[in-house]
Amino acid sequence: MLKDLIRPIPLLCALAMPAGAQTDTLRVGVIERPRFAMTTSDGALEGAAVELWRLVAEDLGLGYGYVMLDDGEAAAALATGRADVVLPVTATPELEAETDLTQPIYTATLAVAEERGSQVLEVVKGFASWQFVRLVAGLSVLLLIVGAVIWLVERRRNEDQFSRGIVKGLGDGFWWAGVTLTTIGYGDKAPVTLAGRTVAMLWMLTGLAVSAALTAAVVTMAGVQQEDDLIGDLAEARVGVIAGAGTAEFLEGRVGALAPYADVPAALDALRTDAVDVVAAAAPVLRHFAGGDINMAISTSRLDPHYVTFALPQGAPLRERLNHALLERVTGESGQQVMRRYFGDG
Repeated sequence: MLKDLIRPIPLLCALAMPAGAQTDTLRVGVIERPRFAMTTSDGALEGAAVELWRLVAEDLGLGYGYVMLDDGEAAAALATGRADVVLPVTATPELEAETDLTQPIYTATLAVAEERGSQVLEVVKGFASWQFVRLVAGLSVLLLIVGAVIWLVERRRNEDQFSRGIVKGLGDGFWWAGVTLTTIGYGDKAPVTLAGRTVAMLWMLTGLAVSAALTAAVVTMAGVQQEDDLIGDLAEARVGVIAGAGTAEFLEGRVGALAPYADVPAALDALRTDAVDVVAAAAPVLRHFAGGDINMAISTSRLDPHYVTFALPQGAPLRERLNHALLERVTGESGQQVMRRYFGDG
């Protein structure tokens, strides 16, 4: 009789407990993805998505355990209860229709890896372009105009330095404008009239801005990949991509030929054996596998953005709290430190 009276007590106590105390340990599904979620040699998990999850779970007081999933299993794992949260996932309309996605933690864009050529050759190629010819032509016209002005105001009272003859005089003015712009100032020619010195002062001040713009343009042409030209450069190329990845879909019809591979290492091996001309993939993944190879040059862009996020079951009550905690962490210093650790300052 006494046992019959005692037996219901644990059940009544459980019902009387606060709702938060009854919450089961969350099953966090993890999909391995370089830089975001990786298994170390001792079996531990690391990566930007994993560390951000640890931070927000601590903020929200959540207990959890990890469940390893294969790529593409997120929706099924959440629907069947194998996982309560899955990370990291790439936001797509199809996935969003089956799950609830948090705000993005990172935007992954298109990058291209190619074998690094001679640095001297790359610089020469940069200068051997219509862009460089236009730059030189525009600068020459500007120097000629400034030189003509200084010649006109100096030729009568400063004939020794600025000849009265048109051709030689314009040449003297052109030379003066050039050496003054570059701040070399040989001193062989200097204005002596008030008007000439006024022109010289204005040109020296203007030259500061012109020199800065010229330096930036030359550095760009000497070897920095232009994002607008990236797709154009691939128009005739054999491009290695990951089969089924969003990058392959984005490049379809935009490049010479697509060669699908099982993963990035396989595509990079094909690049080393000249089976393809370049390898295209999401920048974080490509940098993970090719960033340490001194023979590889990686060009990044803002093209083909993919948003990396967490997935929850549809209607999950945790979503609002998780979004708020993620926003605070991602925009805060602790979250920024995580991002810098895995992706650098870029």
